[in-house]
Amino acid sequence: MQVRVAGLGQRFGVLAVGALVGALVVLPIVRLGYVVWTEGAASLDEVIAQRGLGEAVLNTVLLAGAVTLVAVPLGTLAALGLRRADVPGRRWWRVAMLLPVLVPQFVLGYSWTQAYGPAGFTDVTVGLPWPPVLGPWGVWVVLVVNTVPLAFLFAAVGLATRAEPNLERAARASGARPLSMLVDVTLPLLRPSIAAATVLSFALTMESFAIPQVMGTPAGFTTVTTTIYRDLSLGSDPLSFVEALALSLLLVGLTLLVVVPADLWLGPRLRVTRVADPEGAPIVAPRRAGGRWVAAGLGAYLALGVGVPLVALVAASVTPAVGVSPSPQNWTLDNFRFVLNARTLEALGRSLTLALIAATLLTVLGGCVAALERRRAGRAMSSLVTITLVLPGSTLAVAMLITYGRWIGGTLTLILLAYLAKLWAFAHRPISGALDRLPPGELQAARASGAGPLTAVRTVTLRPLAPALLGGWLICFVTALHEVTMSSLLYGPGSDTLAVVVLNTQELGRIGPTAALSLLLTLVMLAPVVPAWIGLRWLRSPRRLDSPTARGVVHVG
Repeated sequence: MQVRVAGLGQRFGVLAVGALVGALVVLPIVRLGYVVWTEGAASLDEVIAQRGLGEAVLNTVLLAGAVTLVAVPLGTLAALGLRRADVPGRRWWRVAMLLPVLVPQFVLGYSWTQAYGPAGFTDVTVGLPWPPVLGPWGVWVVLVVNTVPLAFLFAAVGLATRAEPNLERAARASGARPLSMLVDVTLPLLRPSIAAATVLSFALTMESFAIPQVMGTPAGFTTVTTTIYRDLSLGSDPLSFVEALALSLLLVGLTLLVVVPADLWLGPRLRVTRVADPEGAPIVAPRRAGGRWVAAGLGAYLALGVGVPLVALVAASVTPAVGVSPSPQNWTLDNFRFVLNARTLEALGRSLTLALIAATLLTVLGGCVAALERRRAGRAMSSLVTITLVLPGSTLAVAMLITYGRWIGGTLTLILLAYLAKLWAFAHRPISGALDRLPPGELQAARASGAGPLTAVRTVTLRPLAPALLGGWLICFVTALHEVTMSSLLYGPGSDTLAVVVLNTQELGRIGPTAALSLLLTLVMLAPVVPAWIGLRWLRSPRRLDSPTARGVVHVG
């Protein structure tokens, strides 16, 4: 009887989560294709023949390829360099490498225009502007800066889970040089991780909107996502709407063409049974000043890519006009007084509320999919959720608008549903990886010892999963807080988020107020990171992990 009830519960869980996946992902995409076919089929020839459309598609594909071609090797080299034992402050650099991810894409792109553009920070202070910052070259460079941490993370995780220290030691003992050992031993083991980083980097660059909009549109450089935004926000011709729908479906096709074969090929190769061992780190002998060169390279990347642009953003926010020297005697807080109004505070409240609700719900939904995918009936859930992540945000926003806009269009509820659909995998992946490391026998032993279901889950399962749960929640919160692609297409009167307010202010050409709003958004982003990082360190501390409860030992009175 108990087995039958458990089986019914599992089937109900699969059906419930499957219904949510269908409502948030499958139905909107199907609805999008139906509308294009029924209402736009007769106009597709005109849409395809429109001037500039082919150029936008070509720009998108070439940009994604160029960013991936540079960002993935750089991220992999950074992860390999930080394996060296002689890198000064190695632990700090591992955390610092993720800083570009914490800066919203819109803020990063805008700060680059203020740092290196004409009449920007470097032009005013040292007379060294970089005019191509507005255009395809600037978009490419900033997207590379933003994508390197992703490749670094994949390579670092691959080194922790797939590296074979004994093979490396054997190669060194046999007289192999470091370069030969890297090419013949380390990189072949990292190929699945590097391939996964390549696929995800390409897909996420394809759907990037904020940086191309801020840095490319003023120079006439268009991509598919900026064209969709223009058609939906500024286009008055009915053909513009059909064009936006057709481009959205095109992005879906291109994304699935890349992601699905890669997921099928990489899935089995990314699964490993060996857990990373702290004592298994490769022995790296210091070689001259190699470690200092690694630290210098990482420092230059962070200083030029993030540090100088943020300093320029601060300078632009406290100076009264463009071209004014950012010396202390010219500082003013008028820009902050101008933007700290009722509308901004309301938008900030909406952004925080949406991020909190979305992160909490996504953590629960991610845990449900992670648990259900262990069963045969729920194995497809993981792939569906992953496909949702790499679908372009503009495409998902258009699909949501067509499907549910009749009832909840222009409301925060529609934006929340889009967040849930887009970010589900961000919560699912960390929890799923942590579940793989839980010994199933401990939960069974707790139940056999007399612990109730809730007690067994709370003491055996939730405690070891706490770092993954908190990490997944933090990723979802931060990503939802600075999301602008879907919000800019779905917001209505009284439902604009802080990122949308910043985008609208920038489009009006207000340099100082935009810089002040961008700083406010960045500070709001960084506020939860420090306490969450402290919490993660506490949850992963050796003293806590050695405690009986952390090992899954349950005492039943």
